[in-house]
Amino acid sequence: MNPLKIISEAVENIKINESKRSEAVKEILPKKYLKNEGKSPLLEEQLVFPIAEHHLNSRIAAVDSGFVGKNLYSFDLLFIRTASVLFSYKNSTLEKAEYYPEMFSFPKPIFINGALQLDESSVSKSLYRLFEEISLAKEIIEKHKPEYCLLDGSIIPQHADKPRKDSKVTSSYSKVISLFESLYKAAEDNGTILIGCIEDSRGSRFREIIQQNFVSEQNKSKFDDCYDSVLLDHLLKEKERTAAFPYTVDIEQHPILSDFNEKYSKAVNVCYLKPSKYDRALRIEFLSNEKSQKLTEFIDKISSVIYQVSSLHREYAFPSPLIEADLRAGLNPDEIEFIFNKIADKLGTNFRLMRRDSRPF
Repeated sequence: MNPLKIISEAVENIKINESKRSEAVKEILPKKYLKNEGKSPLLEEQLVFPIAEHHLNSRIAAVDSGFVGKNLYSFDLLFIRTASVLFSYKNSTLEKAEYYPEMFSFPKPIFINGALQLDESSVSKSLYRLFEEISLAKEIIEKHKPEYCLLDGSIIPQHADKPRKDSKVTSSYSKVISLFESLYKAAEDNGTILIGCIEDSRGSRFREIIQQNFVSEQNKSKFDDCYDSVLLDHLLKEKERTAAFPYTVDIEQHPILSDFNEKYSKAVNVCYLKPSKYDRALRIEFLSNEKSQKLTEFIDKISSVIYQVSSLHREYAFPSPLIEADLRAGLNPDEIEFIFNKIADKLGTNFRLMRRDSRPF
């Protein structure tokens, strides 16, 4: 088939889908500020809220990690670097930036033994990374008590982080769940609001709520296979946010939240906000058991903070403390090779690569 024809068909298909969604959203737009009648799973009284901008006088911690894994003949080698920044703001101006454990740190090598299957090896690496990252977040909260602590990603583990029931790494997963719960308690005890910021969300929960509760039967199919972020490109204006909604419709059936203490599993909520006209909506996750008006006041507060630290670039709307933490956590291939080669030198003939990595030609 002619490549130009394939490209043309792809472009045409995208344009048709966008046109359908744009047309379908017209039915929702008049309803977005109307009072929610309580029939939908939304936790607030209307579909969309403006973001109120207040002076930012807070300390905001942000935590991220970078990791690289290498599969070897008899074990796996994992390099992890965790990084945290603590930004202090006064009258919405950054006054001080602190770095933990330090501005520059060497990646930590971790040896994974146990003859793991391929799927177990992948899960094990992810769990080690989560353990290091969440441990640092908990440490920062307990030592420095920031008003906010931002995580790069969800505030719960993801499906890919959960091993199968007969896996050798099930105990590691249980430890990570316990660590997340201890992080939530540390945040609660120290007056810190924990917020997960998802850079590229592929969630569809908000779209499902809209589809089931806010559009007519003839328009429902127009939202099929549409991510939340795509829908919200049409629905949200800059400096607006959605109503909050629960992370899942059924906690008992959710593969991750069902493993948490009910106190926390019922408190995980989500909303989207649009910090910039030229970028997609940003998904944030947080813990709250508040209802109605108190919940709205709480989300107004945190959305104002996230808006202010995410709207510095009109085409990339993401919290600046997390951008800085990501830059500090990123791994340099040269330093990884340095450590890797030093380990190989010390082990000598006991250090054996995978066959695919040691081809002589």
